[in-house]
Amino acid sequence: METLGSPAWFGQYRLSSRIATGGMAEVYVGRHITPDGQFGPMVAVKRLLPHLVKDQAIVRMFLNEARITAQINHPNVVRIVDLGNQAGEPYIAMELLDGHTFADLREKVAEEGKRVPVGVTLRVLTDACRGLDAAHRAVDEQGQPLRLVHRDFTPDNIHVGFSGEVKVIDFGVAKTAMWGAGTEPGTLKGKFFYMSPEMILAKPVDHRADVFATGVMLYEQLCGRRPFTGNSVDEVVMRIAQGNPRPPRAMDPSVPPALDEVCLRALEHDPSKRFQSLQQFIDALEAIGGVAELASPDELGAYVRQVFPAEKDPRQQTLRRAREVDPSTPYMPTPAQGSAQAEAVLREGHPAEVAADEVAADQPAQPSTQAPLGPAAPSTSRLPMIAGALALVVALAGAGYWFTHRAPTLTPDEAIARARTVQGTEREDLLKPLFKAPLSPPQFDQVGTLLIEARDWPDALALAELWKVKAPTDARAFLLEGRASLMLRKGKKADAAFEKASALSPGDALADVAQAEMRELQGDAAGALEAWSRAARKSPRDWKARARQGYWLSQAGRLDEATPVLTAVLKEQFDGTSAAELGFVKFRKEDVRGALTLLREVVKRDPGQMAAHYYLGAVLYAQGEPKAARAEYLEADRLAPTDSRSMSALCEMQAQTKDAELEQTRMALAQRFPEQAQALLARCVPTPPTPAAP
Repeated sequence: METLGSPAWFGQYRLSSRIATGGMAEVYVGRHITPDGQFGPMVAVKRLLPHLVKDQAIVRMFLNEARITAQINHPNVVRIVDLGNQAGEPYIAMELLDGHTFADLREKVAEEGKRVPVGVTLRVLTDACRGLDAAHRAVDEQGQPLRLVHRDFTPDNIHVGFSGEVKVIDFGVAKTAMWGAGTEPGTLKGKFFYMSPEMILAKPVDHRADVFATGVMLYEQLCGRRPFTGNSVDEVVMRIAQGNPRPPRAMDPSVPPALDEVCLRALEHDPSKRFQSLQQFIDALEAIGGVAELASPDELGAYVRQVFPAEKDPRQQTLRRAREVDPSTPYMPTPAQGSAQAEAVLREGHPAEVAADEVAADQPAQPSTQAPLGPAAPSTSRLPMIAGALALVVALAGAGYWFTHRAPTLTPDEAIARARTVQGTEREDLLKPLFKAPLSPPQFDQVGTLLIEARDWPDALALAELWKVKAPTDARAFLLEGRASLMLRKGKKADAAFEKASALSPGDALADVAQAEMRELQGDAAGALEAWSRAARKSPRDWKARARQGYWLSQAGRLDEATPVLTAVLKEQFDGTSAAELGFVKFRKEDVRGALTLLREVVKRDPGQMAAHYYLGAVLYAQGEPKAARAEYLEADRLAPTDSRSMSALCEMQAQTKDAELEQTRMALAQRFPEQAQALLARCVPTPPTPAAP
């Protein structure tokens, strides 16, 4: 979040601050000014990132969000104020929300090892569900049902205000019967942790997919973990597709049975067994009472203000400064802010309390224009400052002497070369002096790479910040900032850095690759596929990008698109992962012979490829060869003993074939995967014989 140096005009909107940067757009605080000078309310103006304006698919998705949201008039849905196009750039103006996302709230509380109280979470979910239920029931201008599905109903898309109001935001990937989806047909959308089985399996999706996402959010609150977990992305996806989460009470016996029942019903694998509307879900929650009593809106607002105190919350500070620099409403300090601050406002036009590190790095300090009044003796209040300055001069002089007389005199290239041969503090001692040295761009890259390799994320981030000051338009600095921020668990900072790098170097695929890897870590399947696809378009000879694009196309169920991509990768070079995935694609397209041939070739050429053995086991079983399938499942399990998929598949096969070793396999599953045992064992129970007809 940053306050602009001075208000900037965008059409008839005067923008004062940038408050958010996402995967597609930036959001500014703005005020509409009519041609005759009339002031409108302050709003949030959402603008596409510059490099995306020419992408028609992205523009359609962007406008689709506004068209859908504008059809919904409900206090628990963000309100669209205006939609337009300024000099070829589309924008959305919406009500300005003062608060944080539910994801921000949970993350902030989790930093202290806590969870959001149950009553607060239930209030957030029920109010958000009221808004989304209204969206599900919305009609167009002709009274025809829109049959809207949000498809990305997650904590990131629920806003919680400081006054206790809750609103659903971001309908960017929503789908309606009238306008379709915001992205291309068949794309896996949203964060896959919250996706319903029918979305994972590319089956028809309706509003009950949003009910499933609500169940996931409730489960996270009750258990402190997600209902479907795994050691890899495809393992999580497969478990969602299979269903059967472990009951919340099995994780925490203190969960009320009625709340446990509501959560599991929302997570039913079969949509017909879930709540058939979000209103039914709301009614079920409100009927529980007791320890599951919903917090009031006032209690919710008080809790949010407690978690995000105004004096420490960057968002509130940004909005405050945006109001201060907005000429429409002259800023008047309150008595509590003191006369000194009032004097500073009148003299400088902004509060004196703004910290130095909040001033933009590319704005040099302006010299004072006030004429000196003549010499004056220093006041006693300035003596400590003078003493501190003298101490700093002495310290700097000492440091200069040390570097001149004691530090080894190495050129940057020599220091970098030596740093490659050492580790730990010795490497750090060689690299640290280079932070403020006159490095060339290639030397900066080398130092950054060495810091990343050494897992020295804080120093890598510090180097990136210094380089941004020196070269604010160099994408390298933002790439390094993104990588370091990601490893420091600063996901939003990393996302913004990668977006900035992409904007500065739109033809370079490096930022897209970095963003794709980040999306995979975040569990954002749609984002990963989109980023890998961008990288592949920009760099068609980057076979890693093409391979990952093919993998995600396969996982999204877009089999016809995955086939040529994975085939092209294999024509250029053999890649065991891509070959195994192509074999799985062939199997799902009912080309069993082609799948069998390819998977056997993979296990021969790359015997350590776990997925190939796992997929081959499924193909062999479908071919009626359970003994051969067993051998492949066991080999896959040997290669990846922490991955439960192979043993689970073997157990299910043995249950269906009534194998004598079934009980032994079930015991092994329970012992090795105790947290998943209940769900895994529920899927490998022998089917009772069908009774004979009377």
